[in-house]
Amino acid sequence: MDEERKEVLLPPTDIDAEKAVLGSMLKNQDARADVSALLRGEDFYLREHKEIFETMLDMDRKGTGIDITTVYSALKQRKTSDMVGGMTYLSRLMDEAIVPSNARYYAETVSDKSKMRQLINEAEVIRDAAYTQELPPEDILDNAEQRILEIAHKAQRTSYVPVGDVLIENIRQLQELEKNGNDKGIPTGFRDVDKILGGFQKTDLIILAARPGVGKTAWALNVAEHAASIGKKVMVFSLEMANTQLGERLLSMTSSVPLEHIHKGEISADEWEDLSEAQESFYGLDMAIDETSVITPVEMKNKCRRFKQEKGDLDLVVIDYLQLMSMGGYRIEQREKEIAAITRSIKIMAKELNCAVILLSQLSRGPEQRGGDHMPKLSDLRDSGAIEQDADVVIFLKRDDYYSSEDERANIDDSTGLTCAVNIAKHRNGPVGIANLTWIPRYVKFGNMAREQ
Repeated sequence: MDEERKEVLLPPTDIDAEKAVLGSMLKNQDARADVSALLRGEDFYLREHKEIFETMLDMDRKGTGIDITTVYSALKQRKTSDMVGGMTYLSRLMDEAIVPSNARYYAETVSDKSKMRQLINEAEVIRDAAYTQELPPEDILDNAEQRILEIAHKAQRTSYVPVGDVLIENIRQLQELEKNGNDKGIPTGFRDVDKILGGFQKTDLIILAARPGVGKTAWALNVAEHAASIGKKVMVFSLEMANTQLGERLLSMTSSVPLEHIHKGEISADEWEDLSEAQESFYGLDMAIDETSVITPVEMKNKCRRFKQEKGDLDLVVIDYLQLMSMGGYRIEQREKEIAAITRSIKIMAKELNCAVILLSQLSRGPEQRGGDHMPKLSDLRDSGAIEQDADVVIFLKRDDYYSSEDERANIDDSTGLTCAVNIAKHRNGPVGIANLTWIPRYVKFGNMAREQ
């Protein structure tokens, strides 16, 4: 049955559209410009059509005038004129192109058929790999993701934009800022941090780094919860904690019920009321948590794309954390290259989905081994310098109590608790600086420092 079905199914093609594309290119310079921006030689199903297309592209690059005679001459020089059918076939192609101004439509049809054939080919490769069982399923899946992603990338052509149009968009954004009270970014909810950053900007990759136990996850959850509470659409990927653990933290920070009480189930009547109110505050918020422990950037991007389609937009993505992610296909000794590939993929995801991404990252032991204030530096980012390179913003968290010893008193705000320095060490589009926040460990939350009267 499968063999019979295979004989009946023909590869997706539209030969008439291929002919119309080539005929339009022979007739019209504008058609050549439109088509060359959409198609490659391998997008044509017939070998002779591929040869004619590539010949015209080569002539265009060299500045050679294109008409039926010059193209035939070029084909003869390439010794392929007989293969494509000679002058007779070129004349027939021109007759096929009744409306050259429709060249873009014809080209899009050819491109769509080409993508379908590529997908069929990749599906056959995946099937053969699964049948042979020479590789573990995880490797087959990773390879399949990468190959399908390559098809998508080939299809994505970014058009140039005249500088005048760019400046018009700049003026429009400035008018929106003025109208909305300069609220351009996604606010963190931390007054002094927002003063430096102006909020997180869409398409930005924000690296949030600290030593284990300082509060990276808590800080990111604070920001995510605040963004969702003001109507932003937020996706959180938790590779380390289960979604119920993150839920407990969210309940603690919003209800001011100690996390320890929630863990143990020792809840007073008043605390039950506070927890109930906290729970109700999350109803209707566009905030989702994914607890997949092993995930690749491709899988993450697909989940974000689905979320964006369902919700109509996506403003902020939080990933906890970088060192638990995998690209697949890398050996252990290539970990630095793998980290570089991951950060690059996530930066591309932020740009393509037009959202801000907060990517949590571990630090090396550098801050602990240094004397003085133990403030983290960009060189302390663990595993790869590519993390710093791809990031638009790098934020370090440093709590003095984390490094304090018995004879060295921690930096404590007597009115509210421990303090945490938020060091904005890199800011591609603005100033850097340090903002101080309050750290309240009982509720695993950060807060604004009390203003001095």
